[in-house]
Amino acid sequence: MVFLEQVIHIIYFMLAALIGLFLLRNLFKRTSRTGRVYDIVYAYCIIPFLLRVLGIK
Repeated sequence: MVFLEQVIHIIYFMLAALIGLFLLRNLFKRTSRTGRVYDIVYAYCIIPFLLRVLGIK
């Protein structure tokens, strides 16, 4: 049971990293919707992934 919990935890971090990298890439490679409001929205979406990576809840 502990092993399964660790596997799920690792998969969760891998998915969080993948989504975080996708959001970060789209933050700098956008060709449309380049306004400041969209920058704030992207930053607001990236923050939870960064907090999870740093271990802050």
